[in-house]
Amino acid sequence: MSKVQATRRKGPGGRPAGERALDRELARISREEASSAGEDLSDRERGAIAREILDIFFNIWIRFAVDLGRELRMTPFQWDFVMYDGGKRYRLRSGFNYARVSEMVLEEPAFPFRHMLKAELRPVGGRTYVRVGLILEEGREYERISTVVAHTNYIIYNQPAKRFSPKGLKAALSEPLRVWIRSQVRQDPPILWDFCHEKLRRG
Repeated sequence: MSKVQATRRKGPGGRPAGERALDRELARISREEASSAGEDLSDRERGAIAREILDIFFNIWIRFAVDLGRELRMTPFQWDFVMYDGGKRYRLRSGFNYARVSEMVLEEPAFPFRHMLKAELRPVGGRTYVRVGLILEEGREYERISTVVAHTNYIIYNQPAKRFSPKGLKAALSEPLRVWIRSQVRQDPPILWDFCHEKLRRG
């Protein structure tokens, strides 16, 4: 019997064996996807991750403000979740609802180019991922006549939320932040653009 004939054999229900096999495979995939969706983060886990990211982002905000005199725009607004205790000491507010935060942004709004560090807790295939990237507004001269501006997203960190590590995120941010600060100090945006083109993946 040929393979074609075998797949056309009728079972007890009168349906070809190939169709029954496909039904079983689709049922298995559906069960797995439903199971993985049910294993998503609790509010407590989501809040703990958002709190860690906001703590890291606020420390970056402080470094830009103190060391460079550049105040980044932060979302959520930094003083909604941070308290100043005096003596250059800050602490995160315990009453802030971190679990409701799914997007965190540090933006350099200065003309002519805006650069943005963005963190998201985003669902992908039934699981929540922590994704952090640099979104750059890049401009290049074209034949010395005009400037071409492009918005490009570069991925710095992308992990399932269940495997999120503050230490891992800090390590991933270390070099991009160093280059971002260098480009700010030298007032030379292409330093950051070139680094991202060469070292980071677009997303």
